[in-house]
Amino acid sequence: MIAGPLLHATDLRVSYGAFEVIKGVSLTVPEGGALAIIGPNGAGKSTLFKALTGEIACKGGRVVFQGKDVTGMPAHLRTAEGMGRTFQVSRVFLELTAIENVIVALESRVRCKGQPKGRWWRAAPERAIVAEADALLAQLGLARLRDDVAAAISHGDRKRLELALALALDPTVLMLDEPTAGMAPADRMKIVELILAIRRDKGVAVVMTEHDMDVIFSIADQVIVMNYGEVIASGSVDEVRNSATVREVYLGKDMYHAEG
Repeated sequence: MIAGPLLHATDLRVSYGAFEVIKGVSLTVPEGGALAIIGPNGAGKSTLFKALTGEIACKGGRVVFQGKDVTGMPAHLRTAEGMGRTFQVSRVFLELTAIENVIVALESRVRCKGQPKGRWWRAAPERAIVAEADALLAQLGLARLRDDVAAAISHGDRKRLELALALALDPTVLMLDEPTAGMAPADRMKIVELILAIRRDKGVAVVMTEHDMDVIFSIADQVIVMNYGEVIASGSVDEVRNSATVREVYLGKDMYHAEG
């Protein structure tokens, strides 16, 4: 257990030249919690994600992860610390098979965490690594695609494969940037069920951006709403859904009357 929240950002500010894109955003994610970041296009959600994960530098503010100040830490080191990351457009090794993709991620974790690498002269991955890769593919419903090249699999399956790569790094928080983007409704609900199972079984926290409100209301414990780089509302799902300001800026009247 860590002292304090798992992830805490205070007064984050990001500028592109003279234009301030993120204007003093603060947020907190407890261990095992799920936070959704929503807002209209151009609100700054993706930029905030990049600031939290170290892809871009902050002009001001602090990011503390697992009790450690990681504000100046680059993205790959934050990943080694336990930040799993997926992207709006899935990033996998297209020329490799599904099993090879996961093996690469698992071997990267082994190197980063100083775990045993196996005998130095081996040209093939250790049996334990292959077994773990197969288990991850099975967990994400991808066992049937084990030996398929990633470039040839569907968009939804590629998103699941990217999630497998993130899980292979043994994260304490999953940073999911629009995890259901471009998916059919049935595939979206499968991803929701998968994320809920991961939270339940592994105790992994989730921070996500997402446009599908049904997905957000199914997964998130807390929601922050952004507009023009600022947080205009935050709270539980019900508190945000019932906010007049949020309805006006983002959700719309129909969402106010939606069940959930």
